[in-house]
Amino acid sequence: MGILSGLYYGLNEEFMVLGALQGIIGLTLFINGVVWGIVFFGFSEVIKLLQGIYNQREVSLSETNSSVKETPSNLNISDLLGDNDVKISEVVRNEIISFYSSKGLTVQEIACTDKEDFFLVTVDGKNETVELGGFNPVIHPS
Repeated sequence: MGILSGLYYGLNEEFMVLGALQGIIGLTLFINGVVWGIVFFGFSEVIKLLQGIYNQREVSLSETNSSVKETPSNLNISDLLGDNDVKISEVVRNEIISFYSSKGLTVQEIACTDKEDFFLVTVDGKNETVELGGFNPVIHPS
């Protein structure tokens, strides 16, 4: 809003009566809008980083696997996640499937986790945790 109002006051002919003050007001509002926009995005990054730190303190997936008294081959992804109605986008699904198909493996099921960019994938009857978000998917031991 600050950027738009700065442009409006700085370039509108209705305010020409202000003379040089019009340009100063317009430039001030414009710069104010830019600075507060940067501060807004900065706070969003700080919140995202703090959420990542908080997620590291939670019980890891490997601890959850060890607490379940089933063998990994009988372990179902839905048992680990509970009711998870989050839809996986086609882009994510295609990236995971193409990653495993390049290794000659077949993906049977993909599910979201509570951590951003982490997915539980059932590949040829084996459960794996896959992290996306980098240049290539990374398989984390579970």
